[in-house]
Amino acid sequence: MQNKVIFIILLGCMCSLVACNDWLDVESKVVLSEEDIAQYPELVETQFLSNYDDLRGNVQAIGDGALSYRQHHLSSFTDDAANNTSWTAGIMSSNNSPGWIFSGIFSQTKGESFTQVWCYKEINKVNKFIRQNVESPLDGIQQIVGEAFFIRAFLYFEMVKRYGGVPLFAGSLDNVTSINQRATEEASWLFILGTLDSAIARLPPTQNVLAEDRDRANRHTALALKSRAMLYAGTIAKYGTVTNNGLQGIRADAAREFLLEAAEAAKQVVESQKYTLSANFEDLFNGKDENNNEIIFRFSNVTKTGRQVFHDYWNQPYKVKHASYTAFMSPTIEIVEQFERLDGTIQALNYSAEYTDAAEFFAGRDKRLAATIIYPGGEFMGERYSIYRETRVKTASSTTTHRYNSSDDWKQAAKVPGHEAYMQSGIDGIFNNTAGDGITNYGFYLKKALYGIKRLEDYLSWENDQDAVIIRYGEVILNLAEAAVELNSYGNGSYLGVAQTAFDELRSTHGGLPPKTLTLAVARHERRIDLLYEGFRYWDQKRWRIGTNMHNLQLQSLHPILNIDETVSPARVYYTIEQAPAPDYLNTRTKWFQERDYYCPLPTSQSPGITQNSGW
Repeated sequence: MQNKVIFIILLGCMCSLVACNDWLDVESKVVLSEEDIAQYPELVETQFLSNYDDLRGNVQAIGDGALSYRQHHLSSFTDDAANNTSWTAGIMSSNNSPGWIFSGIFSQTKGESFTQVWCYKEINKVNKFIRQNVESPLDGIQQIVGEAFFIRAFLYFEMVKRYGGVPLFAGSLDNVTSINQRATEEASWLFILGTLDSAIARLPPTQNVLAEDRDRANRHTALALKSRAMLYAGTIAKYGTVTNNGLQGIRADAAREFLLEAAEAAKQVVESQKYTLSANFEDLFNGKDENNNEIIFRFSNVTKTGRQVFHDYWNQPYKVKHASYTAFMSPTIEIVEQFERLDGTIQALNYSAEYTDAAEFFAGRDKRLAATIIYPGGEFMGERYSIYRETRVKTASSTTTHRYNSSDDWKQAAKVPGHEAYMQSGIDGIFNNTAGDGITNYGFYLKKALYGIKRLEDYLSWENDQDAVIIRYGEVILNLAEAAVELNSYGNGSYLGVAQTAFDELRSTHGGLPPKTLTLAVARHERRIDLLYEGFRYWDQKRWRIGTNMHNLQLQSLHPILNIDETVSPARVYYTIEQAPAPDYLNTRTKWFQERDYYCPLPTSQSPGITQNSGW
């Protein structure tokens, strides 16, 4: 009966909605009277929950920078991966500035409309909700106000990390006709800090409904986001410079305080003991373990929310999808060789050895390698991957080479003459592949976050329904580790002890690796490996100001070779490996990152009169 009354009240309120400025393109929120709220506090929660859908539509997607969407992967614009296709059309193979790609300013193709670059209409909704309810004496209402502050902080974080200083609004934008007055970048980060502190003060340690604890913000969710955002601000201050009258960059003197905020927030999450690390790293991301206690905050996918939040259609190997136009992003040998051996050392592959099985190339390495990347001899969804460049048959007088030179050759599937048990090149690559057939050009496939529940007959049905992991405990530990090391350089070593303990646990649990003393290089390396292909490296290269280091970097591919030695009887079959430049028809094999790309260009067409970022 109560639910029916709530529905009737909401229906009546909605009939009185009045649209605000067309520029914002958002309707005013339902205005509830104090009497309504006092009698039916559930109305406030019902009114509020749509804001999470707005968040799902914007986080990692402002300017089309989604986790894995629209035929590209954010990691393809870093030194960790590359696009695996030769196509010149569309954003997936653009090798222009990454700042341009993820600013949202596109030449649209095929009638697609791209994600907005500003999210002020969502911020307007949240701000009006806060204004309406922030003075409520009801604890239950204040908790939801805390969630609103969390969402506002997250939306601003997504903008500020792209653009630097942005226009700041804490109240209604109903009467705003333009957005062109940028605050300084430092003021913008302080605004995020204050907003997160307002959230933390109001949020409970756990959501009232336990099943909602990973889908809605609790106090630790806000602390985790604070550790992420303040680490970003602190390193911008330390490694960046202030330009454009303060609209870009933060004073170096502010670095220590921002880093202290990051470390303290992360430490509180660690010491709460609310979350634990997952021993089965792969299943955190493939849909098999979506209630794992490492997950702090997630976006549930289509069947639960009606919104597509993760999309692996373009990155599945051909062997899984059985169709072309896939495997668009490929890991490269440079990142594979960064996975430590189980003794904690970082070593290149052995290019002089002979191997009886392709999987031996990678034996004895960090467990996360097999959970993150499909490599030659590796497995995914019950399939073993056969990846080699060519077959060399050695006789007493000569060596003959057999391989596929195109996708058409591959489709004919010719065998090695005299050794018909073997294909001339691997069924999963490598050969010249310019048609987007889903075969690797680099020797590897993405594995992390591919749907692993079942083989699907029709990927266009969007049934790949894994959730998107937005914040997890492993990241918080890595935030703490980095902030602790950075603070130690300022003479504050008080966070090193708890950071080292948690850091060693992460290495052991996720990677099967021994402890390693924290240094800045160690903390950054572990972060790169543990968070690989989760959308962090692009932003880390920006905040550390190391993006330009990869400008003109040409990536390499791995060429396993199948060898058949007929000079012995029976013939000996073994593998060797070679490293080779990626084919020149792959547009992103050579990386692009210029000084101006530390910031994205602002949407001047949407905000006439706004000051543009330097270099744009």
